[in-house]
Amino acid sequence: MSKQDLKERAFNILDNAKKEVRDLTIEESKEIDTIKDELKNFDDEEVKEEKEKSNDESNEVEETNVDNGNESKPNDTEEEREESTEKEESEDKEEKLNNNNNSNIRKMNKEFRLIKAIRDVANNRSMDDVTKAVANAGAEEMRKSGLSFGGQIQLPLETRTITVASEHDDVIETEFTNILEPLRAKNVLVEAGAKYLTNLVGDVQVPIMSASNVGWAGEVAEAASGDPTFSHVTLQPKRLTAYIDLSKQFIAQDSLAAEQLIREDLVKAINSKLEATILGAESGTTTQPQGMFDAISASSVSGYSDICDLEADIEDANINGGCIYVMSNKAKAALRAMSKSSKSTQLVFENGEVDGTKAINTSHVEGKKYLYGDFSNLAIGQWGAIDLTVDPYTLARSGQIRLVVNAYFDAKILRPSAFVAGEIA
Repeated sequence: MSKQDLKERAFNILDNAKKEVRDLTIEESKEIDTIKDELKNFDDEEVKEEKEKSNDESNEVEETNVDNGNESKPNDTEEEREESTEKEESEDKEEKLNNNNNSNIRKMNKEFRLIKAIRDVANNRSMDDVTKAVANAGAEEMRKSGLSFGGQIQLPLETRTITVASEHDDVIETEFTNILEPLRAKNVLVEAGAKYLTNLVGDVQVPIMSASNVGWAGEVAEAASGDPTFSHVTLQPKRLTAYIDLSKQFIAQDSLAAEQLIREDLVKAINSKLEATILGAESGTTTQPQGMFDAISASSVSGYSDICDLEADIEDANINGGCIYVMSNKAKAALRAMSKSSKSTQLVFENGEVDGTKAINTSHVEGKKYLYGDFSNLAIGQWGAIDLTVDPYTLARSGQIRLVVNAYFDAKILRPSAFVAGEIA
């Protein structure tokens, strides 16, 4: 392979890694080192040939000068000047290749990759500077929230720029991608309007304003205070735990698609457990939030008029916020087949709405149940970072790694009168 071919091969390896936003693989790094060695050998040969040629020309000049009685050094020929220019250009390109190689490797190493962090822990390898910095930032979030953690990796939940001390660079800034954003996007309760409170510290009291103390009085009588009164509900961190099983072959991948997939699985595992619990019917304990269908008893609904009666209960409670339906898939199917009356061809559920009101369906609501109300009166709290434990032993016989996820959440209804629940008979 010629010198030019070697350089082109090296540039192609670096460009491919840069386009795929990944580190160089072990094989690629070895190939780059081999190419650099071969390029050095080419240069050594060229220098050796140049020296030999220079010595031969010097001897010829000396002989000519002695013969002519002239010891002055002759001017460079046009051919020599061209060779000198070509050599300088070759050296510049070689230096650019080396600088580009080192720069790309450093740049790619500055990006945090979750799949690489899991791979390092599973294979008992030391984390690089960026991975350590991200995990340390997550651990600091946990400590500030007053939470204990035992995993090897703690993921900060929101976008931030993290400063990394490196032996090669005094300061590196790496941006850690926001994991909360897709979590919010996938949660139907947040879509319905629930308050999502993040980065909480300790127990948190969420204030609830009651109706103002306003009334009638005589002409000279003292007016009642117009100040509102407040009550509160308390959110306390409760450990949500789930796990994801990953094959060892999968975590060996370096592609951006594999990184995105593992993050999606992580968000799905957290969101599914959180949503199913809040929309469940289990009573609240010190270790898990109360399900909304336990706090609000579901009324039997046999027709459109029953649905209208339940909506009227919300109106009687003077709930002024926008109301939304959140229902099971089976409730949606039942309402799609329910006519508004025997004389009407209109169905209760049409175009994603129940009689003009937005309706969201999810598999996390059981049976044929639904909730209707102002979901801004539901508060969901989140504490600290996501704590990940990489377990390479439990499923070792099947060639898998178990990723245990621990996160801290709580949820409370602020005003129970803002919601009604129904169940299609």
